[in-house]
Amino acid sequence: MKEKKRKLHWYQTRKVRNALKRLRKFTGYFFTILGSAILLYVLSTFILSRITVKGRNNAGAKIQIFLMKSGVHTDFILPVNNSIKDWRQEFPLANTAFKDSSSKLVSIGWGDKTFYMNTPTWADLSLKTALTVPFGLGPSAIHATYYQQLLDDRPIIRLHLTENQYRKLVRYIEQTLERNAKGQTKYIKATMPGVVTGNDAYYAAKGRYSVFFTCNSWVNSGLKSCQQKACYWTAFAGGIFYQYGK
Repeated sequence: MKEKKRKLHWYQTRKVRNALKRLRKFTGYFFTILGSAILLYVLSTFILSRITVKGRNNAGAKIQIFLMKSGVHTDFILPVNNSIKDWRQEFPLANTAFKDSSSKLVSIGWGDKTFYMNTPTWADLSLKTALTVPFGLGPSAIHATYYQQLLDDRPIIRLHLTENQYRKLVRYIEQTLERNAKGQTKYIKATMPGVVTGNDAYYAAKGRYSVFFTCNSWVNSGLKSCQQKACYWTAFAGGIFYQYGK
């Protein structure tokens, strides 16, 4: 009887050891593949962001726009109103707390709606948001902020576009926005404190944010659409600013 128990114990112990051995091997494969994928992603981002897509700086380009870098994020900064576009039609001042009609500039950025609505600061980033945003699992949004003047505490790129080029950029942004049956943009009301600051608002947008198409990828594609210098592809703001020597 004792011999039978010893054999059973030996068999169970061996079974557990084999299971642990397989688990260690699987874990090793998993982290090797994960590490290789991350390394490939970082290298691809670096290399492709250094490949320049040449722009066309046409003579007579008089419309001034800007690119603004806020941490890891890039925005377009455009005139609120000119002969081509009045952005207050797409982003009504009534949707902002300040309703500042004296604003001369509007910053427009694209990103993940879940991140925008739940992460006013990096300290508010939840595990759920961190795990879902990179994989394009949620809807996106446009963040529009009105300014009276450029901010002086952030990197800025100044560009000059022709009227035709600016029309192309306007069309690119317009086509990103989701609209209702009447053709109006869809305002997203922020409920978490700190998400809006008074001169800004969010609007439903097309597309899904992921590690392969980020807020900076969206801006980079917008630069291509209006014939400006851009990266072949980038996920990070650094790639765009590298192209302009910033």
